[in-house]
Amino acid sequence: MPPTPLTSQITSDLLAAASAGGVAFVHAAAIVRHGHRALLLHCGDSDTFSPAFWQVPTGLLLAPADTLPDVIHRVVTHTAGLDLDQITGYLGHHDQHCADGDLRRTFAFTVTSASPTRMRRNALFGHQWIALNPLPLTLPADTTPASRYLLSRAAGPPAARPARPRQEPACAAALRAGARGLLASEAACDLLISSPWPHRADFTRFIDTATSITDGVTNLAHIDWAGAITALQAGELPCSSGERRILSLAASLAGGCPVDLGEALTGLDETNLGLVVHAVRHANDRHPA
Repeated sequence: MPPTPLTSQITSDLLAAASAGGVAFVHAAAIVRHGHRALLLHCGDSDTFSPAFWQVPTGLLLAPADTLPDVIHRVVTHTAGLDLDQITGYLGHHDQHCADGDLRRTFAFTVTSASPTRMRRNALFGHQWIALNPLPLTLPADTTPASRYLLSRAAGPPAARPARPRQEPACAAALRAGARGLLASEAACDLLISSPWPHRADFTRFIDTATSITDGVTNLAHIDWAGAITALQAGELPCSSGERRILSLAASLAGGCPVDLGEALTGLDETNLGLVVHAVRHANDRHPA
């Protein structure tokens, strides 16, 4: 997705929203681009106290002295060892709960380097340039969830993403049968059936099928909503912003997965907005006359 041009007002609003949302730790991450690739750094000492992992250049905001641009400058010049050219925009954020329950938010910014191939990083630590196409991204197994998610946002949706399917997926009847009798689940399934998600090979692993024990004939299907949302947030299901909102809303309706309504409901196109309104009416047993 294209980044939002950075202004002092945006950085101020981001920190204010984090504070209001109970965020305990604020990090800033730099998506350093070099052509169609982005920088990934190897961190940690590979021992019990500091396991090794891969992540985009990321640093902790030390309030009140730091600003978000300060952190970006620090992680690019000191952590990555590159010459920072400019911060080109705000890309988005990733939230993750720490082991003690505190919420950590990582804001991501796109940056350019005047000489991306000239790195002064300590030779004891590795780095690599990750190709941002084709999708899905090929990342090291121990890449952090935040970096997976933010890199997927930098890459954007698949270039050959098909248009909205006109035919219902083969599992549509089984999904409806599995949700029958539960209005919220029925609404969520209809919402998802109307989207590209059930047609995607990388999503079908979250659909479990079985035969009804009541009649021994009817095919039933149920969606692992929590698993799908976890994969979505980890960057394993690259998609458009509209598809992300539809999956998040459906998972909230059927599976109780938390969703930020302010983010999920704004920016929907006319088609998706109509589908969401229909789902809400269905969940309230209010069908059109």
